[in-house]
Amino acid sequence: MAVLKVLVIRFGGMGDILMATPSLRAIAERYPDAVIDVVVGGGMTASLEGHRCVRTIYTFNKRGKDSSFFPFAGFLGRLWRERYDIIINLHPSVKSYLMALASRPRRILSFRKTMLAKDGSTIHAIDDFAKELRPLGIDSVSDRDMDFDVPDAAVKNVADLLDGLGIISGDRIVVINPAASRPINRWPVERFRQTALHFVEMQNTRVLVTGAPSSHRSIMDSLDEVALAADVCSVDPRVVDLSGKLTVKELGALLMRASVFLTCDTGPMHIGAALRTPMVVLSGAADPARTGPLTDNSIVLIDRSLPCVPCRDRTCSRGDVKCMDNLSVEQVIRAVDEQLERTGSSQYVQRLRVVS
Repeated sequence: MAVLKVLVIRFGGMGDILMATPSLRAIAERYPDAVIDVVVGGGMTASLEGHRCVRTIYTFNKRGKDSSFFPFAGFLGRLWRERYDIIINLHPSVKSYLMALASRPRRILSFRKTMLAKDGSTIHAIDDFAKELRPLGIDSVSDRDMDFDVPDAAVKNVADLLDGLGIISGDRIVVINPAASRPINRWPVERFRQTALHFVEMQNTRVLVTGAPSSHRSIMDSLDEVALAADVCSVDPRVVDLSGKLTVKELGALLMRASVFLTCDTGPMHIGAALRTPMVVLSGAADPARTGPLTDNSIVLIDRSLPCVPCRDRTCSRGDVKCMDNLSVEQVIRAVDEQLERTGSSQYVQRLRVVS
């Protein structure tokens, strides 16, 4: 019997790809002999490297030279030669449709975004992706955990890094990620500085600030994130700046060691959720019911006093990003303190809490 060949297309950021991993796992469980390949956007290979269900990861930079005629034609030719049985297009666009057609599949399943369930509740993106698998006999994903593989080499590199910083096993590690791909999702940098200063003063507590990975796909975004991290670290020389110094996999290894991860809704947040890192997530425009963590040890801070929250927009129609500005330093410190207290207890069990 011929092996079933499945191609999944999912461009977008790290979070978009990780939120599709429960669907990849569900396909592999339903069809254990299937070959699953995935097309991701430029710079996103690390999101799926090492995934036990994925054979080949194709990288296609739809905004770069890959989209010019001859490279794109060559890419389509590669898919033509592979000839997949099923295409699951989770990022419908002209280019992804051409990829699907070039693969000469027996069946194409295309994603249609559905925000609300029949009862009016928001559908999480993990479940929204998974609904497209119903024609394959997969009604839903019973396990909504995301996958992110951290190789041994990355674990060792981070262990050596922490040793070099004088961080010992008994130290509590607060990791802060001040950046977000969209400015509307960012908390004011001066508040990150105040928060970092508070925790760096605590005994046996180290504060590390992360940002763009060392292999960042956009030079401009990388410079922006590195500058933002440097700004946070300028508050005190004891705050360690790791922006631009870690690979994506090493960031994962660091989050495996973190006592708590303070972040906005952005790609690294999804890595933290996949690795079940205790997190404090700052949310405003981003809807935690749609893209937030589903882990049982995350605290999401969101101010719902504003009628526009969460707007899910890319830019603030008010012009002041008041939703993020309304989250106080005191609120954030209390939430991080709560996580630090619980991570120090072997009895720590907490359901996801959304604090409005």
